[in-house]
Amino acid sequence: MKHIFITGAATGIGCCTAKRLSKNGYHVFAGIMPGQDTTELLHNSSNITIVEIDVTKDESVKAAAETVTQAVGVHGLYALHNNAGIANIASGPLAGISTEETKTILDINAIGMIRTIQAFLPLLHLQPNARIVNMSSSAARVPVPTAGTYMMSKMAVEAITRTLRIELAPWGIQVCCIEPGGVRTPMTAGAEENLKRNWEKQPQHVRDRYEKVLVASNIKLVKQLEDANDPEVIVDVIEKAVNATKLKVRYVAGKDVKFLPMTQRLMSEEMFENILLGQFGLKRNSEVKQ
Repeated sequence: MKHIFITGAATGIGCCTAKRLSKNGYHVFAGIMPGQDTTELLHNSSNITIVEIDVTKDESVKAAAETVTQAVGVHGLYALHNNAGIANIASGPLAGISTEETKTILDINAIGMIRTIQAFLPLLHLQPNARIVNMSSSAARVPVPTAGTYMMSKMAVEAITRTLRIELAPWGIQVCCIEPGGVRTPMTAGAEENLKRNWEKQPQHVRDRYEKVLVASNIKLVKQLEDANDPEVIVDVIEKAVNATKLKVRYVAGKDVKFLPMTQRLMSEEMFENILLGQFGLKRNSEVKQ
């Protein structure tokens, strides 16, 4: 039986992925934050071993890797799925976001991924055709107003993925990233309330200048989440990557982003940007102030 370690496995996409892969023949080490509820994760599930891990803490990550090492021994790890992430902090126009919250989202979504990869790579080296599957986002392709820090963190994931593909190629360890569209998960739940709170946290001078113009685009995005993808749609793509003989650089996942790569290939960046402005209900001010 092949072993796979998944971070952020207690809820949402991570939970669905752990349950699916354990059902389909993998032994899953399910990484969860210390103290997280595992009721849903373990319901009607087998072949799942709970491992507590906080990807922002070096010692926690090292301890998790040691736990898995003791369990798998010389058999090593077939796959590492870096799923842990956060979205609902450091939101707002870049003119007013909290730099401390920005550090937090980068620490969880990008630096935490590096910590985890460093700790688990020795186990991956023990398996032929091992792979790392990183959770990115379609936000790495589409700049969304007031979600700049999330986009920054996911573009970092893309850079991590592409670099590792080159660095690990001589050892046969494959790496890819998953780019889901909108998904109905606990991370995206309560989007309207989160939007309101995020604007309330902005400095007053930032709200005075930006809120009236940008909040309309925020509301459109919130409405789009009502028709977001079911997590199982994303899990289908993750499972495809885990099982693939040869991994692609990236896999888009979801009905809302299915044709996004092709669209971007056919258009210039400026043309695509103009389309986004229209979709967000924004207009470019062509007046150049001297």
